[in-house]
Amino acid sequence: MIAMQYTIRLAGDFSADQVRDRIENRRCLFDDLPGLFHKSFLYNEGEGLYAPFYVWEGDESAREFLTGGLFQGLVKMFGRPRVRCWTVLAFSECGAANAAQIAVKEVDSIAAETNLANLVRDEEARHAVAKKAPGIGCHLVGIDPDRWELMRYSTWKGHDLPPACDANMMEEYKISHLSRPVATA
Repeated sequence: MIAMQYTIRLAGDFSADQVRDRIENRRCLFDDLPGLFHKSFLYNEGEGLYAPFYVWEGDESAREFLTGGLFQGLVKMFGRPRVRCWTVLAFSECGAANAAQIAVKEVDSIAAETNLANLVRDEEARHAVAKKAPGIGCHLVGIDPDRWELMRYSTWKGHDLPPACDANMMEEYKISHLSRPVATA
């Protein structure tokens, strides 16, 4: 599995209504997309950020998306964004998957002296606990071996949010729509 996200800082004249309209008009294109496990249409209105988050079955599905018409439509409108990718260590859809309204992404640096096997084991244990939290929709742990960063991504129902974040960096988004084609197939 591969997790992927790009972030677009919207121009000041691009309104929240335009973002919602774009999502409403394009979301059905992802609801049956082969190889896509999860796409959160994410928006942070205060920061003016549109930052969809994807979980792909594998590299072939992700590659077909990046070289296909859906991504080219985005490029035509906003320019080609930098796309972050993570190798997925653990991914679970949980009880509140369909009701999730908030997404949280946490990122931690991985020190050079860190034993990666121990890190993976510890994160798998942390994942097992996190996926049982009340109000959680999904939980994912990924690693970026280019930047040596660990990333945790979770979605939450309503005002249920993760326990206090202990990561180096945290981002929070509103979920405007959630596509789960493989899960609902």
